[in-house]
Amino acid sequence: MPILAGQIVKAGQLSRMQPRPYYAQAGVPTTITTTTFTAVEGCSITLTTTAPGATYTVQANFSFDVTAAVAGVYTKGALFVDGVQQSGEARWAEGTSGSDTGDYDMAGKGWRGTLATAGTHTLDLRCGLSSITGAPGIACTGYTDFTVTIYEVV
Repeated sequence: MPILAGQIVKAGQLSRMQPRPYYAQAGVPTTITTTTFTAVEGCSITLTTTAPGATYTVQANFSFDVTAAVAGVYTKGALFVDGVQQSGEARWAEGTSGSDTGDYDMAGKGWRGTLATAGTHTLDLRCGLSSITGAPGIACTGYTDFTVTIYEVV
């Protein structure tokens, strides 16, 4: 809702006008052994919005470390909002030969969306594998992090 000319502005409206940033970083590596997304420890943000229709932007950096390489298998990182996976994934493949044990790299991804209702919301990062063929050993390391910025409507 816009602020109209001559309107008396309330403190609550002004506080919602400023973007609110949140940050989280993984505390320890998360070993990835399945195609099902696994929560990255430490990469969860719970926040409260005061108005419906708040928008969010997310910038995530997934840090992957290969401990037992398997050719053709890639790691994937996703954003979940209130337990629902958002579209799009960060992906990283350690190489085509499968002999690159010890590789380490980062994959970034951004998201944008709307929180339809006011209240408490949880945004978290999760990692998985494209396949469990050969049981690759890949960790989503402690360098994985993300920033969430909330923009509320007045």
